[in-house]
Amino acid sequence: MTLAALAVTPGALAASRPNIVLIQADDQTASQFTPRVMPETTKLLADRGTTFGNYMVTTALCCPSRASLLTGQYAHNHGVMNNDATGGGYPALIDKGNVLPVWLQEAGYNTIHVGKFLNSYTRAVSDPAQVAPGWDDWQTLISGESAYYDYDLSDNGQLVHEGADDGDYVTRVLTRKAVQAVRDYAPSRHPFYLQIDHRAPHIARLNRPGRCDGARSAEPDPQDAGEFRNARLPQSRSFDEADIADKPSFLQGLRRLTFQDHHRLRQRWTCALASLVGVDRSVARVFRAVKRAGEVGRTVFIYISDNGLFYGEHRLQVGKVFPYEEALHEPLVIRLPKRYRDGERRVEASAKPVANIDLAPTILDLAQGRACPPAGSCRTMDGRSLMPLLSRSGRWPSHRSLLTEYRDPTPGHYATCEFAGIRTKHGIYVEHYSVVNGTTGSCQPTLQVERYDLNDDPLELRNICGGGRPSSCPDGAHQAELERRLHALRRCAGVRGRDQRLAGRPYCD
Repeated sequence: MTLAALAVTPGALAASRPNIVLIQADDQTASQFTPRVMPETTKLLADRGTTFGNYMVTTALCCPSRASLLTGQYAHNHGVMNNDATGGGYPALIDKGNVLPVWLQEAGYNTIHVGKFLNSYTRAVSDPAQVAPGWDDWQTLISGESAYYDYDLSDNGQLVHEGADDGDYVTRVLTRKAVQAVRDYAPSRHPFYLQIDHRAPHIARLNRPGRCDGARSAEPDPQDAGEFRNARLPQSRSFDEADIADKPSFLQGLRRLTFQDHHRLRQRWTCALASLVGVDRSVARVFRAVKRAGEVGRTVFIYISDNGLFYGEHRLQVGKVFPYEEALHEPLVIRLPKRYRDGERRVEASAKPVANIDLAPTILDLAQGRACPPAGSCRTMDGRSLMPLLSRSGRWPSHRSLLTEYRDPTPGHYATCEFAGIRTKHGIYVEHYSVVNGTTGSCQPTLQVERYDLNDDPLELRNICGGGRPSSCPDGAHQAELERRLHALRRCAGVRGRDQRLAGRPYCD
C-alpha cells in the first residue's frame, strides 16, 4: 500500500503527510560520504534511515541531474542535456512551470528553496532575482556560481550581496536561511518541502590565501581550514590506470599522472573533504531545528549529491560526465519516520538499482500529490516511487535497467560529445555516438563502445568490448539484448501500468 492510496478526510490530510527536507551536495562523490567525513549525517540520517547502495544519477552533470530531480524524467524528456546556456542549462528545460515545487504547492505544501539552483537560470528570466515557478520562499544563489564568498542571492525577489567576511561563507549563510525557514514553517497547518542545495564541495573560482589557494578546489569554512589536511588521496587500481588500451580511442591518449598531478589532486581531495565538514554541520543544525519544532516524527530527510567527480581515476584529472562509477554512483540516504512505513520496521539498506529520476515520484507519493500543474497537461515521469523499498510494501522490478545519457554539441568541455548507456544491477554498456576530433577540435560522429561487468570488475578496468570497437564485443544473446534495451531506453517515457503510452514510445524500466 502506498500513501497515495490512503483514504483520508480533508482535515486529516495535512496531518497524514510529512514535511520533507532534501539536502543536496554539489559534486560530492560516494567515496566522500563516510562516517569519518560526515559523522552527524551518518548518525542522524543514515543510522536512522535507509541507505541506497546502488543509487546513480542518470546524467553526471549539475544541471541535467538537478532537472531530473525536479521532473522525475530522463534528460531526453526534460530537455536539459548539459550545462551550457546556448543549448542546455535552465533555458533548455521543457515546461518550466510543470515541476516538483509547483506540484507540491498544488498538494498544499509550503515550498522553500535555499542555495544553488539550475545553471544559467538568470539567462532565462528578465530579472535575475526573479522567483522560479513553484517556490513560496526563494533564498537562492544567483551569481558567483562557484564562489564561496562575494556572491549575490535572491531573497524572494530582492537582490542581496554577501561579502568576504567569515560570516559570509556560503555554507554558513545557507544554513542560517534553512534553519530560519524551519522556524517559519514548522509547525504549521500545512506541511513544508525544504530543498537545500549546497555549493560545497564544488571547486571555487578564487580561494582565500591558505592551503586551498590556487588549487581550483573546494573552499572550507575558515573554522575547518585544518580538517583532513593529512588525508590520503584514494588510489585504487583505477587511479592513474596503468593500461587504458581497452578504453575507447578518444580516451587512449590520456597520459600517466605526474608527481605534480598527484600533489594537485591530493590538494583538491583534502580541500573537498574539509568543505564537507561544514555541510555535515549544516545537516545537524537543520535536523535539530526540526527537532526543536517538535516535527522530527513527521519529517522525511533525504540526502544526495548531484554527481560525482574524478580524482585521477582512469587518468581523468578533472570533470565528471563520463559514464564511470566515480561520476554516476552517488550517496542516497532517506530517513523515513515509522508512521510513513505502513508500520513496518526500518529498511537499513537497499541494493536495488535506483536513480535521481525516482526522487520526484517518491516525494509526490509521500505528499499524496500528482505531477500536474494548476492548468495544462500533467508531466509523465520516468522514475518510480521508492516507497515499496522503504516500507516493504508493493513490488519492484526484478531486472530494472537505468539509462545514462549526455549530449553537448559544443566541443571543448569533454572529449565525448554524445553517449548513452544502460546500467543494470550487474554491469554497464555504453555507446559513444560523437567525440571530439583531436585535430580539428570539433565533434565528429563515431560509434565507440564500453562494457563492464560490475560484479567481477567494479573498478571498470577491463572493457569487455576491448579498445572500444563494436566488433570486439562478444557475440551472443546477452550483448544483443543490451543493445536492444539501450536503444529502447533512449526513447523511453513513463512506466508501464501507471502511465499511458506516449506516441508509441517504449516504457522506461
